[in-house]
Order: sequence, then C-alpha cells, then structure tokens
Amino acid sequence: MAFMGRGGVKTRIGKLSIVQLLVLILLNESPAHGYEILQKLNERLCAWRLKSGTVYPVLHRLLERGLIDATHVPQESSPDAIRYNLTQKGKETLHEALHHLDAELKIQDDLWQFLSDAITPDSIERIGRWAMKARSPMGFVVMRRHCDSYCRQRPQLDFLKHYKEYLQKELDWVNEQLMELKKSKNRR
Repeated sequence: MAFMGRGGVKTRIGKLSIVQLLVLILLNESPAHGYEILQKLNERLCAWRLKSGTVYPVLHRLLERGLIDATHVPQESSPDAIRYNLTQKGKETLHEALHHLDAELKIQDDLWQFLSDAITPDSIERIGRWAMKARSPMGFVVMRRHCDSYCRQRPQLDFLKHYKEYLQKELDWVNEQLMELKKSKNRR
C-alpha cells in the first residue's frame, strides 16, 4: 500500500506523477538505461517494488513531454540499448517540482496523522519495529502521534521503550553525520 496524497506534484507543464518525479531525480544524477533506472528505484525505495510495466510507460510519457531524451546505444549481440538523459526542460521542471513538493508532503503528513489515530495497541509494536528498521520519517510521525494521544490515557512502557530506542538510533545517525562533516572540513 502506498499513499501519495493526490498522486503527484503540479508544475507549469502539468502534473508529474510521483514515479515521473523519481525518474527525473535519478536522471538528474546521471543518464541511465531503462532497466538501470528500474533497478536504482527498487534499491532506493526498498519496500515499494516497481515493475517494468510501470517504469517504461513513465519514460515514454517523459519523452513525449520533452523532459528527457533517448540515445540508442548499439549492442553487439542484442538489440540496441536506450540511454535516457534529462533535458534542460526536464531540469527546469524537476527544479520547479521539488520547489513545490512541500504541498504534497503536507498532504501525506495529514494522511499519516489520520491513519495513526486508528492504530491499535497490538499493532504499534510492529509499526515501531518497522519504523526503526526503515528509519522512516512517517514511522516517526505515527509513533509520536500515538504517544501524544494514546500513551497519555494508558501509559505503555513497552511502546515508550521502542520510541526511545527509535529516537536514540536517529540521534546516533545525526551525530555520525556531524562527525563526518567535521572530519571533511578539517581535511580541507
């Protein structure tokens, strides 16, 4: 199950689906073949598995809109590969979409807060374990909301232990990042 608010981000050229936005982000990093794009998306999205039947139509629509272009790369023993590149129009649209992403994120935040009201005590431990493993910001929203409302009525020691563990792991990660930044700054 994937909740994506209204399902995309509005731009001057029209609405971009969340998958279109993700493909533009990847192609902004470097040109890639369709299968390579599919692999990278699935690596980064972990729990959300995309199939070629989703990605290739997205590439076709982005080509039609002039946001990407395609170069045929000859192969010796197989059909030509197609390498996709972000166009200038694609870069501008991506920049605009990322600038307006806050409205989409607000919708998702509202949705997750609404869903968190329905979480039962028996499912919060499972969600807590998932949130810690996935390091999910949405998991944090759910856990915090649950703690703010439910724990005040009937404190649950186990839930609070999970919540503390989750927050400690996030704090440890932040501290590691700060240390790395300091090290890299000192090397310059």
